[in-house]
Amino acid sequence: MIDRWVAFWDRREAPTSLALIRIAVGLVVLMDLLGAARAGAVPALFAPPPFGMGSGAVSAHLPVLASWLGASQRTALFLWWLAVVAAAMVLFGAAYRVGALALSFALAEVAAFQPDGDGIDRLLRIVVPILALSQAHARWSVDAWWRNRRGRPAPIEVPAWPRYLIVLQLVWLYFSAAHSRDDVSWWPQGGFSAIAKILADPHFARFAPGSLASVYPVTQLATAVTMLFELSAPLMALTLTTRFGRHSALYRWAQSLRLRWIWMATGASLHLGIGITMQIGIFPLGMLALYPAFLGPDDYARFS
Repeated sequence: MIDRWVAFWDRREAPTSLALIRIAVGLVVLMDLLGAARAGAVPALFAPPPFGMGSGAVSAHLPVLASWLGASQRTALFLWWLAVVAAAMVLFGAAYRVGALALSFALAEVAAFQPDGDGIDRLLRIVVPILALSQAHARWSVDAWWRNRRGRPAPIEVPAWPRYLIVLQLVWLYFSAAHSRDDVSWWPQGGFSAIAKILADPHFARFAPGSLASVYPVTQLATAVTMLFELSAPLMALTLTTRFGRHSALYRWAQSLRLRWIWMATGASLHLGIGITMQIGIFPLGMLALYPAFLGPDDYARFS
């Protein structure tokens, strides 16, 4: 059993999924940073107290950059530029490890005075360091191109454990999100009215409150599907296309019904629906950027 466990985490595979995640995450983070600059929000979001919007009671110690450069709006601009350059390096896979580690540092700096943030901010603070330790630059990157130019081709296969960790993080995020919802409106006894209530809140809704009242049954169905989707997330671990557990009856049954593809399509549809109907920043795109983690090498082989 121990040998199988070690072999599972020691598996290698084509870098396709990790490369797609690297590109998507770098693009989403870069879009978010440029959006903050366009809105004139860089000083507010990237400066520690008392200049920015972060909490002054987070820690007795200043973030590293503020300790070195002083807590000022100039420091905020420096941190923003560091994050922008690092996100671009991740996106294009140029000096990738340096860029990924720099982006991890920049995200951690912001977290030092804005520890709550959005859920997607906290998720990316976990995912980016995992990507930094991976070989996500082995395909579709400046680094891979440069290695080829020098006669040192990038590896055909890379360690798969970073992808597995991202899958486990996504599974835990969805499953825990469902269990943390204590508002009765998410459950049958509340009439599955949660999404309808959210779409009536002008702080989140993209459309005027009440404009979607005629499709209330659709929002009820969306609420029920959301809960079922999130509660069933642990089953994804049993339906991954890996050799681990491939001979189990449950795995074969899930494969025959295409449950993994149905689950992923449901999740993608929910996030796209959130992006269309709600104004909650990069959350939908940030989540979808991680969905290539659910695809293994066998999936890409079917498409080729």
